[in-house]
Amino acid sequence: MTRVLLIRHGETHGYFDDVGLTELGEEQCRAKGKELAAVLAPGTRVAMPHAPTARGTATAVLLREVLLAELGPDSGVEIGELVTDARFDSLQFLYGGQARESSGVAKHRIGLEGERPDWAVAFDRFDTDFGAGSKAGGPIDRWMVSTDLHFEPPQVIAYRAWAGVRAQAPGTVALASSHSALLRGFASAALGHDVGEPRNLEHVEVDLDGDRATVTFRGESADVEVPAEVPPWLDPAYLDAGHRAAHRW
Repeated sequence: MTRVLLIRHGETHGYFDDVGLTELGEEQCRAKGKELAAVLAPGTRVAMPHAPTARGTATAVLLREVLLAELGPDSGVEIGELVTDARFDSLQFLYGGQARESSGVAKHRIGLEGERPDWAVAFDRFDTDFGAGSKAGGPIDRWMVSTDLHFEPPQVIAYRAWAGVRAQAPGTVALASSHSALLRGFASAALGHDVGEPRNLEHVEVDLDGDRATVTFRGESADVEVPAEVPPWLDPAYLDAGHRAAHRW
């Protein structure tokens, strides 16, 4: 069996660009690292995939540092190297014909002058302050129930997350530093209802056993069949980590 924890990154400075963690966000990561170190049994092989964003990477770096410090070389727990995996990336936005990480698009939208193109108007509808509203989950609340020509749909992000989960080596515990939209879209699809906004460093647990998996979030679990195929309207290449990583800023 493979266990994957989809972990939301620590508190960030905002979503106006691809920026790192606040001091509180760093403290959240250290606390989560200690929590995880306390439950990893000897003989566990830990994988450390993470989203390519600054906040996803910083979260993974701090988690790994704490695990190494807490467990030590004689714990019997093998902590793997950090691995960038774009399948765990943030919410994507269609810009210039390519799927781009949404906070990177926000940077370009903020700097616009004069008449706003359609894509910028769409981003305005999604989020306007890239700070307090985003931290409270407001934009993601709207994204979960609306259809937009530019934003990656929740259904697609769920398939993307499954691709990342299936890619983990059998028998490992993968600690995947990711983003709220991915956690929320994935868990909501598995559990059959909108699960709400994940808190910073909260995680969705996936226990994968062949073509079946148990998805657990906030004490609620569902036994689901792991998607083996994607819908005909979704290009399988979109779920490839290397393909997607090529379209970052």
